[in-house]
Amino acid sequence: MGIIMAGIDYRTAEIGYREKFSFTKSKVREIIKDINRNFHIDVVLLCTCNRTEIYIYSNKKENTIDPVGILCKYAGVDAREYKKFFFMKEGKEAVKHLMEVACGLHSMIFGEDQIISQVRNSIEISREENVSGSVLNTLFRYAITSAKEVKSSVYLRSVCPSVAKKAVELLQDDIKKSPSFKVLVIGTGEVGRSVCSLLNQSGCEVYVTLRTRKPGNATVPDGCIPVNYNLRQEYFNKVNGIISATSSPHYTITYQMLKECKALPDYIIDLAVPRDVEPAVSTIEGIKHYNIDTIGSCGLKDNSTEIEIVDAIVEKQMKKFYEWFAMHRYSRDIASVKNLTIKKVKENLQKHLTEEQKIEKAISKTIDYIMYSIKDDIKEEMFLKIKEGIMSKR
Repeated sequence: MGIIMAGIDYRTAEIGYREKFSFTKSKVREIIKDINRNFHIDVVLLCTCNRTEIYIYSNKKENTIDPVGILCKYAGVDAREYKKFFFMKEGKEAVKHLMEVACGLHSMIFGEDQIISQVRNSIEISREENVSGSVLNTLFRYAITSAKEVKSSVYLRSVCPSVAKKAVELLQDDIKKSPSFKVLVIGTGEVGRSVCSLLNQSGCEVYVTLRTRKPGNATVPDGCIPVNYNLRQEYFNKVNGIISATSSPHYTITYQMLKECKALPDYIIDLAVPRDVEPAVSTIEGIKHYNIDTIGSCGLKDNSTEIEIVDAIVEKQMKKFYEWFAMHRYSRDIASVKNLTIKKVKENLQKHLTEEQKIEKAISKTIDYIMYSIKDDIKEEMFLKIKEGIMSKR
């Protein structure tokens, strides 16, 4: 089939290893263009907080591409050391894996909302850079269709939809007990804004950091109090909880920052990959410290019923993709047969015929050529299927 993927996720590696492969959007663009240029293959790179996966398509008979080696190269790590954290899939297994990922089946929080947009964004970036090709474009389209169908299913409504919601759920009991509960949110990206919205709905006081020097020019989530990012440490001893969700390459909260505080927050929740919070923070007594791995393991549910529903949806979309792929694989051959048939039919059409007679004769000759070429292999069942297909087009 020519489709191959390799990935590292929360099941195969802890966050300390995964964060090495957490590429920014600009870096993703740079990587996929470089891969396409150097290897002449179609490529999509999917990066989320819990996984990094590369999808490759090549129509060459012999595929010598090493996707793990490629990812390790761009991550700047030794492939021999990191190879054990990766899994690889080819052909139909790769197709199924992508569809299951898009549906949230492999997410740390089953059925999370964000994964569908992350899958969509990954293929959009590859399309914009003209490195995905028709096969990967179509594969990702069917995967997204699967995810939409799953998302609209009533059976998944009881499942926690995102890490943002899961983070806020950890604070809910304390928020209910204390009407003056305060939370500092570091980061105003998609996850940060979602956290702010959920906290506001919970009724607590929310502070949110802004990096701009002119706060009036920045969009502050409704109901939140803006705080200069550079002054965030001053609020560490004023709030009950801190939730950090940035794309910063540096820690937003360090061990030393907290040790300098007169009072400490009860909760520090890190939703970023790479991590926003220095790991040593977990050793500070009195702080409940969660990261993207530990938050996902809280309150796991039995999703066996939901998984059966997702499996059925995935199987349906996989079948559609295989049907498309079969036609795509022979598209050049079909075009060649079509051109050859047109040439032969034209050569055998008498010039004195009327236009209507020429059309009738051309159709008749075309069918004769096709049926004669397969006369030794065609069975009654196949013939009836052809007849049925023609009749249904009326």
